[in-house]
Amino acid sequence: MDASFRPRIGIIGGRGRMGRWFERFFQDTGFKVLISDLDTELTSRDLAEKCQMVILAVPMDCFDSVVREVAPMIPEENFLTDMCSLKERQVETMLRYSKCQVCGTHPLFGPGESDIIGKRVALCPARGTKWFYWWKAFLDSTGALTAIFTPQEHDRTMAWVQALNHFIILCLGKSLEEDGIDFKHILELATPSFERQLNIVARLCLQDPELYATIQLGNPYTNTALDTFGKYSRQLRTIIKEGDRAGFIKMFKEVQKLGPSLLKHCRKTPD
Repeated sequence: MDASFRPRIGIIGGRGRMGRWFERFFQDTGFKVLISDLDTELTSRDLAEKCQMVILAVPMDCFDSVVREVAPMIPEENFLTDMCSLKERQVETMLRYSKCQVCGTHPLFGPGESDIIGKRVALCPARGTKWFYWWKAFLDSTGALTAIFTPQEHDRTMAWVQALNHFIILCLGKSLEEDGIDFKHILELATPSFERQLNIVARLCLQDPELYATIQLGNPYTNTALDTFGKYSRQLRTIIKEGDRAGFIKMFKEVQKLGPSLLKHCRKTPD
């Protein structure tokens, strides 16, 4: 099975934003795609029976019930994957209720993107290798940047990448709101890095608060990341409040030491 293989793909939750995005993506690359959702004639059971590859693009709050209904019907030689932002519990659930090959998939981009080129996709192989290697090879062939994790590694990392990031952005937005500062003035004086942060705050108006709540509250590693961040936030706040110049420079230099290691892995962006 190589990347040119074209299985029939079923997307459960195909009327959602990510479901629609991947329906177009697969159709544009020559796949036959079937979708099911609450308002479609085809059911999730239909897709499990008709499709060689089944993708779960459903909200995480109904994920377990969909898996319990659909996964047992997927033949052992076929493939089940998902699009959830968390993986540890989700992959375990797919494994528990299915006998088919399983891999967790997390597209690290939203439905507003025009294509997949240069976009990151996390993969968590769970059962079987044939379909996993095909899926990874196919994504790589389309220009996606794939990376392989265990579900535990994925969720622990996402506590920093998503949960803490969302925490900071929400706090920034509420702080700007309370201060009442003129956004025009901020943008006229914004550095490129701060303007990027403001753009992220602005784009929250396009996001689903239910999904963000699930990411924040559903990741078992969130509180550890936030507690660590809070410890150093309080330490830095004390340094600034006390005018401790030496303490500030000491912390700054400690963080600077992370630079060479981070720069080896980071894509170049403006300062």
